[in-house]
Amino acid sequence: MKSSFQVFTRRVRSDWHFQYRALRMAVDWVIAIYFVIPLMIVAGYQYYSWWATQPSWFSWISMFMITAVFYIFTWLGTIRYFVEEGDQLFLRQNQKWFRHLMLLGYRYSLVLQGITTLILMLVFLPLLVQTYAYSVLQVICLWLLTYLLKINLGLLRQLLTLRLNGIVLWLLRIVIFAGLFFLYQVLVTEVSHNIYYSWAAILLFLVLAVFLSKMRLQEKGAFFADIARERDSRMRIVSLMLIRVVERKRKPTRKYPLLFGKSQRLFKGKGASNGIADLLTKSFFRNGTQWKQTIQFVAVISAAMFILPGALKMTIWILAACLLVFWRKSFCKDELTAPFLTLFPIQDTTKHQALQSTIPILVLPALILISLCMGISFFTWWGPLLMVGAAIPLAYGTSSVFTSWY
Repeated sequence: MKSSFQVFTRRVRSDWHFQYRALRMAVDWVIAIYFVIPLMIVAGYQYYSWWATQPSWFSWISMFMITAVFYIFTWLGTIRYFVEEGDQLFLRQNQKWFRHLMLLGYRYSLVLQGITTLILMLVFLPLLVQTYAYSVLQVICLWLLTYLLKINLGLLRQLLTLRLNGIVLWLLRIVIFAGLFFLYQVLVTEVSHNIYYSWAAILLFLVLAVFLSKMRLQEKGAFFADIARERDSRMRIVSLMLIRVVERKRKPTRKYPLLFGKSQRLFKGKGASNGIADLLTKSFFRNGTQWKQTIQFVAVISAAMFILPGALKMTIWILAACLLVFWRKSFCKDELTAPFLTLFPIQDTTKHQALQSTIPILVLPALILISLCMGISFFTWWGPLLMVGAAIPLAYGTSSVFTSWY
């Protein structure tokens, strides 16, 4: 290679080729002909029809729901620098090349994220124009707000990850997620009413992006973190396809678990199914990652209960119960593939019985909190009592449906 630009272009081509081969693993010519292409044709026709005639269900989608989707999109993805492990032997010796490579990767990420934000905006464009009467200037303003917020969040998350870790980082990210969500809602509202305030916010976001970019590109000791992030970004499609195949590495974090540290049996009765049910229940409640993800899920669904109309609340409530059951079932089935359990000749019927006993117990805590918030949103004295009481049969009912097969 004669320049850092050639190194960068070669790595970009290699990355695109790798992603293409990964997609080919999942989408062969049969799936493309009989599923992907017809789906694209139908989607294109539906998109065209939205411009010709406004569907009645457009009125059901509030601007809050649209901006919520946009905001979640701003948290997806990352900024890449195309740094590889071999660079520590050769390329890092030439600081000028290495800095230029990171800068090119950063600019590439800016362009790519701008394109993906534009695609998302085009998907919602019929709704914005037909229902909310957005002008061209307002659409451009909303796109810039979303794009610049996505860039700032990407840089801020990287800087926080490099300087903090553990529960402090996790709590700070929750605070930032909630605070910026309400700020983004206010800014989008101003796009509809007073666009000049939005342009001022865009200018502020632009200045902040330049400031955070300089901090990030000059950050010391970020080389190995950049390598890990680049590896995760490159393997994202493959990891989605192999999520059920790749063996998980288990790292013990505590000598004595915080929950059920000295507990005995949780399920009464004899038999292997009760023992396995105990194991699955304790394994879930001792898993910090599951707790964090559950808290985030409950917070989002509970907040939505105070915003959505009554009929839609019931639908989301039932859907949340189904998602929780499917989530817990997937976790338990993964736990049942642990190397320790494979040493024993456990029948599938025994595992199935353990799942049927365990899933409702794992679903109830999260579903009761969601039901409580839903009952409070009715603003009646009987709402919380009714919904908490209804959470129990819903948990057992949905669990019975989803665990009817192993």
